[in-house]
Amino acid sequence: MKCLEKIFLVFIVFLAGCFEKERNTLHIGSSAGISTFDPHLATTLPEGMITSSIFEGLLVPHPETLEPIPGVAESYVISNDKMEYTFFLRSDAKWSNGDPVSAEDFVCAIRRGLSPILGSPWAELFFVLKNAKRYYKNEIVNFSEVGIKALDAQTLHCTLAAPIDYFLSLVTHWAWSPVNIRAIERFGNPCERNNLWLKSENIVGNGAYILKSFNIGDKIVLQKNPKYWAKENVAIKNVHIIPGINPDTEENMFITGQLDITDNVPVDKIDFYRKKGHLKSSTSLGSSFYWFNCKRQPFDDVRVRKAFNLAIDREAIGKLRNRGTGFEAYALVPPGTMNYDSSNFFEHDIKQAQKLLAEAGYPNGEGFPEITILYNINDNWKMISEAVQEMLRVNLHIHVKLQSTEWGVFLNERRRHCFDICRGGWIGDYNDATTFLNLCLSDDNNNHSQWANDAYDTTILSAGKAKDFSERKEILNKAEALMINEVPIIPLYFDSIYHLVSNRVKGWYPNILDWHLLKFIHFAAASKLN
Repeated sequence: MKCLEKIFLVFIVFLAGCFEKERNTLHIGSSAGISTFDPHLATTLPEGMITSSIFEGLLVPHPETLEPIPGVAESYVISNDKMEYTFFLRSDAKWSNGDPVSAEDFVCAIRRGLSPILGSPWAELFFVLKNAKRYYKNEIVNFSEVGIKALDAQTLHCTLAAPIDYFLSLVTHWAWSPVNIRAIERFGNPCERNNLWLKSENIVGNGAYILKSFNIGDKIVLQKNPKYWAKENVAIKNVHIIPGINPDTEENMFITGQLDITDNVPVDKIDFYRKKGHLKSSTSLGSSFYWFNCKRQPFDDVRVRKAFNLAIDREAIGKLRNRGTGFEAYALVPPGTMNYDSSNFFEHDIKQAQKLLAEAGYPNGEGFPEITILYNINDNWKMISEAVQEMLRVNLHIHVKLQSTEWGVFLNERRRHCFDICRGGWIGDYNDATTFLNLCLSDDNNNHSQWANDAYDTTILSAGKAKDFSERKEILNKAEALMINEVPIIPLYFDSIYHLVSNRVKGWYPNILDWHLLKFIHFAAASKLN
């Protein structure tokens, strides 16, 4: 009998250990696929969340306010003219292989991020540094002329091209993370995209978590980094991210306790979960739109682009997407952007749309070529695209095909400009209008429209020389008006952010950028899903 009691006791202890292990694992859903953790190549928020956990920059965003707070840099000083920033690195900051994190690691990271061979979509974020844009365009070849220097192992000095008030916020973006160039070079050219350094067995990071395992189509497993400088403050030991799942599947996994945090919420369930207390929502510094391929007929004709733009009913889409809260967009830059006034640049106008289409040679839609709207597999984008398809059929008598693909294929097709119209979206990398307006610069890697306008480029550039916020706002508003009139994009709606979050999750706060660093999240002492 005593033997049986002993066995039973061991079994109970075993179960308790298993429960505790699972209890200290955070489960997160992601509607988007995950393709990279490279800080210079990760583009989506789910990729950014993981990348920001494997790598840590000079500063990080506060989990609630997004205010820049110390990361690898424990302090910094700013010159009186706001042109020079000096960062002082922590002496106990280490890479996951035990190497100390040095100022030179940040210099190497910026040099890599500006490499045309790598083709980072974030290269423009570094153009705030003196001569960075000239180096990227090969107008200068000596990187030492770029405004970033390691003064010693723990002191980094940055010289800007012009004073900008959002520089510290910009530095919190994951693209400004350091890289261990020595670890990358073990597997080939650091600027080659097919370098194998990102495999879980090869990657060396300096963040709160290390990549334990990842296979395309499978979950991503992160484990607490024992070499992280603030490991004592990292509460959750394991994080599992499930990529590429739709909102309905996410919801089911949340209900059954398989997920603690979802990436989306089924639109028709928003009110229900708000009442249940699991809904976390906020307005977003985000804009959703379609890209035109401006070099492909018939969208090389601005009249056709304008006709499509005017024929779409934003109010209907706003209600469809946001349950009647009405966030329809008649511009690219969303409301709430710091030091900027969002404007409405046009109105829904079917008659004018029909007139423009006729002037372009397609009266009543006659003779219009077959075109396709491309989007990634996603229920919300399917719903929106079907609504737009019907609006174009009724208002312009044009038949539009819809094509959905998995995330990786979609990104590749969009990057190669293999589309007529494709879905687009942008959540600000920092709280300033330029994070949106720079998308349409002729040389921006994220400009998928291939639209180019010298006057637009010049106007955006001149904003950096404005004498005050008022003048700068006026210049940027003029630039946006010019771009909207040329219609490289079709604005659709300004985003709201909806997640389901388990009651046991603490330290996760809604914010306008939808940024959530895993190191700040912890579990309640005793909780369960209601």
